[in-house]
Amino acid sequence: MTSQTLDKVSSVRRHCERVGRRVVPRSADLEENMSLLELSFLLLLLLVLICCLGHSVNYQPCPYKVEPETREVRVFTCDTRKGWREFLALRVWNVTGLALRDEGLQMINVCSGKNWGQYGFLTKPLTYLEHLKQLPKKSQSGGDVYAVLMDSDTFWSATSIKKLWNKFDCGRGNKEVLLSTEMACWVGRFCTAEDIARWYSNIASTPSYSPFANSGVIMGKVPNLIKMLEHVVVNNQSYYITYMKNKFDDQYAIADYAIKVAPDEVALDYHQQFSAGFTLHAEGDEKDDGWPFRCKTRNHNISMSCPDWTKLLTKLGHYIVDPKTCLAQRKFWDAMPMKEEVDSLAQDPIIWHGNGAGKRVAMDISHHSFICYLKSLYNISSVEEYSEIWGYGR
Repeated sequence: MTSQTLDKVSSVRRHCERVGRRVVPRSADLEENMSLLELSFLLLLLLVLICCLGHSVNYQPCPYKVEPETREVRVFTCDTRKGWREFLALRVWNVTGLALRDEGLQMINVCSGKNWGQYGFLTKPLTYLEHLKQLPKKSQSGGDVYAVLMDSDTFWSATSIKKLWNKFDCGRGNKEVLLSTEMACWVGRFCTAEDIARWYSNIASTPSYSPFANSGVIMGKVPNLIKMLEHVVVNNQSYYITYMKNKFDDQYAIADYAIKVAPDEVALDYHQQFSAGFTLHAEGDEKDDGWPFRCKTRNHNISMSCPDWTKLLTKLGHYIVDPKTCLAQRKFWDAMPMKEEVDSLAQDPIIWHGNGAGKRVAMDISHHSFICYLKSLYNISSVEEYSEIWGYGR
C-alpha cells in the first residue's frame, strides 16, 4: 500500500472516529443528531476504509518521469561455474540483456569460479558485498549509484534502462531497496505457522496475491544494499534452517531483514512489476488438502495448503513470448482461472525468475525468448550456432 493510500485511509479512520464519538451513544441520539445524508456518508467512508485495508487491487503502471536520469545502475549475478559451463548457464541472462548492455548497462557474474563449498550460501552475500564496496559513490552525472542483485536462474524482459527505472521507482515508493515477491511462502523451506505469525500477520493489508518475500532479485541504492548484506553476514548464525540439512539460507535472512529489521528501507514488489516468478498458487476447493504451499486467500487470510496452478495456466497460455519484441509476458483473458489473483500482477515485468514450482516453465519460456533474440540479432536459431560464434562450439 502506498504512503498516499495510507494517508487517505488514516484520514478516513480519523473522520470515522470523530463522527462515531458524536453519534453512536444511543439510537435516539442518532435520530436527533444525524440526518439520513450524514448516515449514508458515514457508511460510504466505512466502505472505503474496508476496501483499502482488506482487498487486493489490480496492478496499475506508473507514468514515466520526464526529468533527465542522473542515477546509475550496475547489475550483479552469482554463478560459481566458469568457462564453457558458465557460458552455457548464463546464455539466456546474457542474450536477453543485450539491449540493456547496448545502452551502457554493466552486467557482471561476480561469482565466476568461486568455491561454493567453503562458505555455502554465504558465498553470495559475501561476494556481493566485496563488489558493491568497490562501486563509485556517485554517477558521472552526480546522481546516486544503485545495483541489481539477481540470481543466475533469471532472465531479462526489457529493452531499455528507462523502463527499468520506471518499474523500480513504481514498486519501491519512497524506500531505497526493492525486494521481489512470490505467491507461495518459501524461506529455504516451506514456511511454518511460526514464520507466518512473525512476518505475515497483517496479510490483509498487502495489495496483491504475491505478498511473500523472495530474495531472487533485489535492487537498491548501494549503501542500503551494503547495510542489508552486512546485517545478513554478521547475523548469519540466526538464519540457519533445516531442510534436508542444517544450513544458512540467504532468503530466510533477507526476508527477515526486509520485514522485521528494516521495513522502512525495503519495499516488497507486491505486483511483480520489477521481477516476476512463474509459480502460481491460490486456494482451491475444500477437498484440496495436503499441498505444502502457503498462499494468500480471497478472504485475505493465509491458507497452509494451496494447490499449484502453474501447469494448468501455462497450458492455457498465460505465459507468452512476443514474437516481435522477444519479451516474455503474461496473457490475461476474462474467463481464465485465478483471474482475481493474476490481475493483481503486472503483465510486463523487467525480470523473470525461475523459482519454485515454475522452474520448468521458466526454462521453456526463457529458451523461446533466447531463440527469438538469436533469430532477430544473428539470424541463427540454435544454441550450437550461438556457441560457435562465441568460441565455445564443439
